[in-house]
Amino acid sequence: MGNPNQLPALTQWGERAIDLAISNVTAGGLPFSAVIINQQGQVIGEGVNQVAAQLDCTAHAEIQAIRNASQHEKSVLLQGATLIASGEPCALCYMAILLAKISRLVILADRHEAKAHGFDYLWTYDHLNSNSLGQLRVVKLDTDRNTLPFKLCQVRMEDTGL
Repeated sequence: MGNPNQLPALTQWGERAIDLAISNVTAGGLPFSAVIINQQGQVIGEGVNQVAAQLDCTAHAEIQAIRNASQHEKSVLLQGATLIASGEPCALCYMAILLAKISRLVILADRHEAKAHGFDYLWTYDHLNSNSLGQLRVVKLDTDRNTLPFKLCQVRMEDTGL
């Protein structure tokens, strides 16, 4: 995974991503969030899924975080940055991550864990050639809470029928 000294920082930012996802679920949204940190370990962007709230099919958490980070950095290129996502990105978000030249992706819940909690977006990968991921390093960060936002939203959806 690289420098072992980075693990505590990744865990800290992973917990931040989980908290953002939980806040979004509590507000009626989906359990997807993203935090982007620069090489100095500072947050430069955050986002949550706002597809329904903005009536925008591209307002996924990763894209919202990239938009936020790009504004903060005044650049469309985020080379050297790490994106931490509460759920593994869909194909659209993988492409946005590549377009932004983000160097590393850390996922908290992979695509199969998300599917197990009612979020099946596996079909989005049908047209994504795994070779197109190029130099992007994908790391799965396991924590005690990595699927908590998905579980909370699944319960809410079962309770409310949404």
